[in-house]
Amino acid sequence: VVLGVLAGVLMASQGCQSFPPPVFPDITGTHLLQGAEIQGDDNTTQAILSVFKKAEDAVHNKDLDALMELYSENYKHGGYTKDSVRAVWKDLFDHNHDFADTHVFSKVKIQEGKTIPQAHVTCTGSLWAISNETGQRVNIDSWYGEMHHLTFEHGAWHMAGTFWEIPRAKESRPAFLPHPFF
Repeated sequence: VVLGVLAGVLMASQGCQSFPPPVFPDITGTHLLQGAEIQGDDNTTQAILSVFKKAEDAVHNKDLDALMELYSENYKHGGYTKDSVRAVWKDLFDHNHDFADTHVFSKVKIQEGKTIPQAHVTCTGSLWAISNETGQRVNIDSWYGEMHHLTFEHGAWHMAGTFWEIPRAKESRPAFLPHPFF
């Protein structure tokens, strides 16, 4: 029944939307799932949610500089560094518009006792946009139960990718960005 209602809302709203619907038609933005497992204090959890809300605003505004300020200087993920992720975002912003995203967090684990505090956030969500070339809605990324890694540096939380990877040279960067974007 819920799926039928959601499908009906999605179909009925397609004609009047000014931006593409996210993977969850009635949810956009960054959310902490009711009943999410939280391992850390509320203020730190809210600061981490704020990073994703700032990223959401930057993506919606196609503000590459604001978005990149949220990445750790030591970011690395799937062979990407902060510089190579910047190039991917620039390309996405150049070729798409009307971005829509959803982040639904089911677990937040904060490790503040480390030399450099870290956080690990389990997330389900999506990133969509309208292609400038085709005018069609495209799924740029979607994920289920993936882990976002953050690190606390220079007085703020930053997206860190994964901590155990060795970055590749720029010329060997794959043509796609494996999740998570953040």
